[in-house]
Amino acid sequence: MKDQMVIIFDGPDGCGKTNIANALSELLGIPVFKNQFEWDNFDLDVSGNYFINAIRYQHPYILSFLKQTGNSVIFDRAHPSEFAYSRVFGRETCEKSLNLCDDMSEELAAKIIIPYRSSYNDVEDEYGVTPAHLERIESEYRDFANHTKCDVYFLNVDDEDLSREIAEIIDFLGVDV
Repeated sequence: MKDQMVIIFDGPDGCGKTNIANALSELLGIPVFKNQFEWDNFDLDVSGNYFINAIRYQHPYILSFLKQTGNSVIFDRAHPSEFAYSRVFGRETCEKSLNLCDDMSEELAAKIIIPYRSSYNDVEDEYGVTPAHLERIESEYRDFANHTKCDVYFLNVDDEDLSREIAEIIDFLGVDV
């Protein structure tokens, strides 16, 4: 039986999280979970309640499922996003729920991978997230890394070399492929 793996890809927009997660998924045979309604709710829910409710109810529910079943998953965004984005955009969040999600993730030995760029000047975003926002978001992820109980790896993606990125991630995860 394969050991359970819980891997979280998180980080600023425009860093290739989805592409890297999908490539890792194919290599390891672990499914990727990405909230398909994330951007719909970003547009529709200006109050931010969707994101608070996701961190209060949905994410702990999924983590509980993983604990009970032993299933593996690669998350394309999870609680670190709420930590960073709520701070940058001044959106209300729930620290108690963030801490619960982090505790549950630690219990599952989750590994967090945060792709980042040296510069965000050429990153375009359809939702009005500017390069200055992205720099602040990265800074919040670095702050998150100081608070989380999970292992975190910052992955520079400037060269967009997927083979190198996957090799670094495999080394961080300590798995044989």
